[in-house]
Amino acid sequence: MMLAVGLTVKRGAFTLELNNTLPLQGITALFGRSGCGKTTMLRAIAGLDRHAGAEVQCGAIVWQQGSLFMPVHQRRIGMAFQESSLLPHLSVEQNLLYGFKRLAKQTDIQLKPEQIIQLLELAPLLQQAPEQLSGGQRQRVALGRALLSQPQLLLLDEPLASLDQQSRSEILPFLQRIASQTGIPMLLVSHQLDDVVKLADHLVLMHEGRVVSQGPLQQQLLQPELAAIGAMSLLHAKSHGSKQHLLKLSIGKQQLQLPAPLHAASVEQTAYRLRILARDVALSLKPLSESSVSNQLQVSISGFNSAPHPAETLVQLTLEGQPLQALLTKQSLERLGLQIGQPVYAQIKAVALD
Repeated sequence: MMLAVGLTVKRGAFTLELNNTLPLQGITALFGRSGCGKTTMLRAIAGLDRHAGAEVQCGAIVWQQGSLFMPVHQRRIGMAFQESSLLPHLSVEQNLLYGFKRLAKQTDIQLKPEQIIQLLELAPLLQQAPEQLSGGQRQRVALGRALLSQPQLLLLDEPLASLDQQSRSEILPFLQRIASQTGIPMLLVSHQLDDVVKLADHLVLMHEGRVVSQGPLQQQLLQPELAAIGAMSLLHAKSHGSKQHLLKLSIGKQQLQLPAPLHAASVEQTAYRLRILARDVALSLKPLSESSVSNQLQVSISGFNSAPHPAETLVQLTLEGQPLQALLTKQSLERLGLQIGQPVYAQIKAVALD
């Protein structure tokens, strides 16, 4: 199923102009600098703002076209914003169930309260007031309320922006869990690339009111616009268990090992996303036997891109069919005589697990 959006919005010197189709599968991130039009696009999709001439179609259902405008409550969407907007005079349980009983009389219920309470680990919080909750807990309740609206699409507008680092780390696994266990597609607005790489499957890159590029996250991370933020790669790896606190992973036929997550549930995962900064990848012409870097993987050079600093180059690599980037000085590039198609070894110094 796809989401088609045609939209033109003019505000002073700024113009948002869209004619795009987005996938409704997994998590799609709308990414770009503040003011590029991400939230305006999301609010138009939700029906919170009505713009003349806009066209929005979700699968086979037209939400807006010409004189037709389907209101928010008919669009089968759930929404979560920077602020959780919980009703302060109601308990957590009452906030969760707000509107649910009325909805249950009109709609087939796919997600039940007990499922959502278990999914988001809300049972200990049910009798508390919103003011007693941490920022991360409030966002979990807001997500639960959105899910109990039985959405076909979940819209998340900077849901982590107002949280401190500890709360952000707390809420991220729940967003991953929602995506994997409910199958509900999500549109995530963010200007934090780290959050996007942890969560998204598909990236829509926006700049000054336009979609400049979109596609699977792995490939989109190669876009030169992202290099100035911090070039990085995403690798998919399979787990083969852990031993002596080291997690054993494979990428294709090659093996690597990393410190195992401290949480037992994370160790039991069978698949991992590895976030690797380009500056944490070094290259050599042959394996290094006298090195503290244990992960040395054979790769081939697929291209070269300019880097933000004039003394550096982004080297595009292929590792078992997956893209990997390394940030090298031009001096090192010339000293090693690196060329497209050449097999080399990547020493990966630091990896973040998701």
